[in-house]
Amino acid sequence: MRKDRADERITRWFLEEADQIPVPTDLKTKIDRQLDNAERSKYMKKFSAKKVVLAVAAVALIGSVTAAAAGRLASSASHSYLNEQVKDYSALAEVEAKVGFEFPSVEEFSNGFRFASAIPVDSSDYDEDGNVLSSYKGVDLTYTDGTQDVTAYIYPSRTYEGETAGAPGVTPVWEGEKGGISLTVTRTVHKFVPADYEMTEEDIQAEQEGSLVFAYGSSEVEETVSYNCRFDKDGLSYELLGFDLTMEPEQLAEMAAELVTMGE
Repeated sequence: MRKDRADERITRWFLEEADQIPVPTDLKTKIDRQLDNAERSKYMKKFSAKKVVLAVAAVALIGSVTAAAAGRLASSASHSYLNEQVKDYSALAEVEAKVGFEFPSVEEFSNGFRFASAIPVDSSDYDEDGNVLSSYKGVDLTYTDGTQDVTAYIYPSRTYEGETAGAPGVTPVWEGEKGGISLTVTRTVHKFVPADYEMTEEDIQAEQEGSLVFAYGSSEVEETVSYNCRFDKDGLSYELLGFDLTMEPEQLAEMAAELVTMGE
């Protein structure tokens, strides 16, 4: 139930931010059509919090690239299907067959987070004109300690000319090396408010400083915090994400390193 609420909040934030960013008409029409089809499909996985955060980062990228040429990354879109989800750790070979590559995994992390589910993910990258730069498959691995979840999204690494890194409201909270890998854990505070909410001077200052990201449409004022650890290794990209985690940011980095070393 807690995870569903987080999904809804982040989804509202994504839609609010997307509406405020100028996007080429053809691309917006294509995205609107995809979202409409996704909502109608009974087999389509509900927007996950992680996916929406990645989508928001892509939207922020569109806003920050002022002179993006055709062939440069502007946005990404992903979807998955519940009928392809597996909850038995022994069935991961089936997921590897569907995504077309082997990926590291653990049944239980040293901190007690246990495997909960895995699902193949279909993704596409687009340039500013809505042209597909590449389409690829990845996997979502969800782990839980019974009260909170951490999701690992693994997919083939891609590079594009003129990529812009960083997104508003994303703050590095831990940097270091684990298992021979340089890692950074970032933190984003999301504040969901009703449509008639009037921002205080503190709110305005926090938004301008990038320490708080706002979204309108909630029935009450709520805040939630996301933590993310992204890195690349041996041709694969990894994203570990959790919401309102009680662990220290360094522990998320330790989970990332532990996951990768299982593949060595």
